[in-house]
Amino acid sequence: MSWDLFVQDWGKVESLDEIPDDFSPKSIGKRSDIITTIKKAEPTVDFTDPSYGKLKNEHFSIKFNMGDEEELMSFMLIVRGSELAIPCIANILDKLELKAADGSDTKFFDIDSGKDKIIEWMNYRNKILNK
Repeated sequence: MSWDLFVQDWGKVESLDEIPDDFSPKSIGKRSDIITTIKKAEPTVDFTDPSYGKLKNEHFSIKFNMGDEEELMSFMLIVRGSELAIPCIANILDKLELKAADGSDTKFFDIDSGKDKIIEWMNYRNKILNK
């Protein structure tokens, strides 16, 4: 099980419920440029496959589902592990100047609520897996 974050250009809104009905997201840039920025933020990310990057350590893993197109409209962060992933995610989003949402509520990811969100997800995961 993973905690998934959807990354895109959400426009100049503070929450998902502020997005107008006629909203159309813009390109976030070339996949190769996004990868370069992510690798500057977190040099251990493995993008051997540019469509699917991987960052893994003893505390958490983050997979970057980038898709096959060079021009990106969005990508997914697939997070597993502990709350120690939160500063890493925040660093990457900050460097990209993008926002992410997990769809569980209308708020965008931020470092403060991110810790609560991943702990909530970990509790749910543990309950489902009977841990």
